[in-house]
Amino acid sequence: MRRLVALLIILLTVLALAAPANARVYIDITQPFSKKLPLALTQFQPLPGAASDPIGAQGTDLLKRYLGYTGLFDFLDPKSFLGAPKLEGVDYRRWSRIGAELLITGGYKLEGGIFTLELRLYDLAETKLLVGRRYDGHTKDLGAMLARFADDVMLAITGERSIYSTMIAFVGKRERIKEIYLMRFDGSGVRKLSHKGDISLYPAWSPDGALVAYSSYVKRRPAIVVHALAGGSGKVVLNKPGVNLTPAFRPKHQGQFAAALSYTGKTNIFLADLSGREIKRLTDGWGIEVAPSFSPDGRRMAYVSDRGGNPQIYVLDLDTGTNRRITFGHKYAASPAWSPRGDRIAYQAQVKGAFQVATIRPDGSDMRVLTSGWGGGEDPTWSPDGRLIAYTSRGTGRHQIYLMTAGGEFITRLTNLPGDQTDPAWSPRGIMVK
Repeated sequence: MRRLVALLIILLTVLALAAPANARVYIDITQPFSKKLPLALTQFQPLPGAASDPIGAQGTDLLKRYLGYTGLFDFLDPKSFLGAPKLEGVDYRRWSRIGAELLITGGYKLEGGIFTLELRLYDLAETKLLVGRRYDGHTKDLGAMLARFADDVMLAITGERSIYSTMIAFVGKRERIKEIYLMRFDGSGVRKLSHKGDISLYPAWSPDGALVAYSSYVKRRPAIVVHALAGGSGKVVLNKPGVNLTPAFRPKHQGQFAAALSYTGKTNIFLADLSGREIKRLTDGWGIEVAPSFSPDGRRMAYVSDRGGNPQIYVLDLDTGTNRRITFGHKYAASPAWSPRGDRIAYQAQVKGAFQVATIRPDGSDMRVLTSGWGGGEDPTWSPDGRLIAYTSRGTGRHQIYLMTAGGEFITRLTNLPGDQTDPAWSPRGIMVK
């Protein structure tokens, strides 16, 4: 908390966004192939009386990278700019002439150890200021300041915040040890969450982002561990004979999670609470049934079953008990992840001998394969706004975590760490950057 206070003190909103009832629709965020918005992002300039500093260029580049993660912007070449912008009194016509629809300007000042950053977003077609913010802090706070502003930009043009207050949990493998790690949305700030010195797998976030559940070996068998981000070393909540795998929290149902257990002699999915009490058996297949993923309302569950001979994705209606297979045409389908928007399920499918990331509607229609090539794609996880998918690929020869849009447009590689990185799990919004 102290760091948060020191990190960012927003002294004032310079000119707050005032969105009219009939506000312009900039981007239809429900459409994965929306047209990109032409954006002129100008290099940050010293505020009046301030000296020039390399942090101006550094901040400009970092904001471009942050906004680039959304896949929503077409950044105009600075060579096309007709001179440097004024910090105030923007010439809307001049900037529109080069094809820009949005303009971002920035000014900074470093004085007495205090770093001040002023950022503005303009709508050039409507000739108005959309977002104006001033931040005071220290130069080390630059990334957090820009993350806050990027979130405000997304709120202004899409109506909702994006990924800038999220983290991604993943499995990091070094030699034979697999531990759970955390990183910020952009792949920075990597830190180890588990310290088991053995094999830990399948991280999953609680809906409020306070807990991460995962499978970890305890006395030579995988148990379910729940780890609070606030601290501690994690608590074993399920350790029944056999295997205890693939935990997934149930939205809208406080403290409930599902996991695959084999203590009955078959591997089925059970519903339990954080005390380890078994609430209900959810599946009763004769084969192996694992990897639950709930719909946003917690009333349906996608999972993997080999009851048909090969692993495929099924959807179970928890109210009616109706089961439905939704993937066909793949020899192997696994790792379902239900979109936070509820409209699609991402999964990994075997396509021409390699695993690729695909999405499909919950009723089994409109299947789309998003990745290609020998590096393939596995273990998809959705961003909390449902616009992005993080996934594992071995395009470099090692398993690393990548980012793409929900339509399959490649964005970037997020990890470049020693060993392998797999099983990404995206947190809900509101996980503060540390």
